[in-house]
Amino acid sequence: MATYRVDTVPRLLKPVYVPMTWIVGVVLFCYYALCRMTSRVSIDGPGNHDLAQHAIFCFWHESWLSYCVVFNRYPSPHTMISHPAAYMRPIHIQFRLMGLTPLVLGSSGEEGRRAADAVAALVGRGLSTSISPDGPYGPPRVLKKGVLHIARKSGVPIVPLTIRASRGLRLPSWDAKQLPLPFSRIAVTVHEPFVVTEENFNFAAVHVIRALDGPAPSTVVTHLHPASS
Repeated sequence: MATYRVDTVPRLLKPVYVPMTWIVGVVLFCYYALCRMTSRVSIDGPGNHDLAQHAIFCFWHESWLSYCVVFNRYPSPHTMISHPAAYMRPIHIQFRLMGLTPLVLGSSGEEGRRAADAVAALVGRGLSTSISPDGPYGPPRVLKKGVLHIARKSGVPIVPLTIRASRGLRLPSWDAKQLPLPFSRIAVTVHEPFVVTEENFNFAAVHVIRALDGPAPSTVVTHLHPASS
């Protein structure tokens, strides 16, 4: 499956591929739902603590799994770019169960640029999105400018997020993702929004990196109890 895309899987493989990817996708969704029900989520930082706000949420790729716990059900309309590789279909199913629609397929090159333009248009019409500026292949914590282009074209601010789980397993991946465990404490720091324009485009990358890498300021804390959204 490594050489196929979700839209090019051979017809002969689909009777196995489709149900297996659904099973894995449902299992993933249920696992993150279990973590959400048993964990305590707190939100701090200088930004707007409302995760239903209209925004381009931005965080390092290592935080994706904890993100799936915090946003187990999207509180507002959401779209996203995702890699079209066939092995990603369980993740696509998981995102749909979380309430994400539409999902835009794209990775790099011209297809990636078209996907970014499509998401920018959807965000400009009122949907929010989430993106890891160092994904999908790294290097870790090195910002690529796709998120800046989406923000500039849509006019919607970037809201950097820092997400940390107290209990988790580090996976042997390029980004050292943390798999959160049930009964964790998950801290979300919401940084101040940043609107990207032609004039501040180059500085915007520095601002986002500083927010994601810097200390997590916390003067007001909002606690979300297990299973709340």
